Amino acid sequence: MATSTPPPLPCLVVDNGETAATLYGVSDGEHRPCEAEELRRNRCWATSHGWVLCCDPATLSTFLWNPTGGDDDGGGGGGGKIALPPFTQPPPPPNSQCALSREPTDAGAGRFTVVIVEPSGSYVLWYCHVVVGGGGSSSSPSPAAGWTRHEYDVGGTNVRVAGGHRFVRRSVAGLTACRGRFYYFHTATDYGVLDFSPAPVFGTVPMRAVDMAEKVAAGEAMAKASVHTLEIGGELYMAYIFFHGDDGSRVVDVGVYRMDFRRRRAVRVRSVGDRAIIAGSNIGGWCPAGGETELRPNCVYWTSPYDKCLHVCDIGANARKLREPFKGLEKLPRRSFWIIPVHK
Repeated sequence: MATSTPPPLPCLVVDNGETAATLYGVSDGEHRPCEAEELRRNRCWATSHGWVLCCDPATLSTFLWNPTGGDDDGGGGGGGKIALPPFTQPPPPPNSQCALSREPTDAGAGRFTVVIVEPSGSYVLWYCHVVVGGGGSSSSPSPAAGWTRHEYDVGGTNVRVAGGHRFVRRSVAGLTACRGRFYYFHTATDYGVLDFSPAPVFGTVPMRAVDMAEKVAAGEAMAKASVHTLEIGGELYMAYIFFHGDDGSRVVDVGVYRMDFRRRRAVRVRSVGDRAIIAGSNIGGWCPAGGETELRPNCVYWTSPYDKCLHVCDIGANARKLREPFKGLEKLPRRSFWIIPVHK
């Protein structure tokens, strides 16, 4: 198998629709053609673990790809790919979100689960339980494993509309794995939990809402925020991007919170160590700072759909700066997604 040209990581894959995808490398600020065959030929969903789920549109075969791991024969986890079962029906949309219950190549016998959540409004998720062999770094999927399509119902709420109220179903969004369980934003006072036994089991955990009163601008009824959930060191965190009312182009604050499940509250933190948080539309994740990534430590990086800029915020000092990587684009394509390095 020919060796694929690895992309610079972390990078933003800019899906231009009818034209070829391009890559924006954060470390060098370069906007370049995409040369990775895995990204060029397949439908792809990136994960916060760095692995990318790929689906061949012709055969519906699927595999997990490590962009930094090189190539192997497609069946093991010691190299760059782990073969998974094929889809047996039309696959999820490209703007779905994918999450892994754990790092696929963790040593020892066990299993991990791959979950794909379709975009808001579909109320569908897909999952595949992958049994891995023990002893060494090689891992291969169980022949009995397969993809299951599951329609879920996690309730809803009545929203006020002209002339009364309308019931709106909730969707699972921002799915993040931590210690083998999946979490997602459910309501302001409850966090959703997804387990598998082996079918999906949904629950909630009470969690006090983040205080947004001080973020409300003069004359505004409420503050708005973009929330990105991620796992760091076995704990769940949330990165909040607070906006000035409905004006998504005016950022008033950036806060990172640790989910304290014992006290059932979100605790604001001022440091995440030598890490940089990537807050994207498809994932919330982190990368080691410095070194090959050349990212600034203790910072949040996120892309704004309103000003086409890459924002960088120092968590401790709450100082922000902008970089504009998307020159020549009228808008940032909605199907663009981040890829981050696999955590070693």
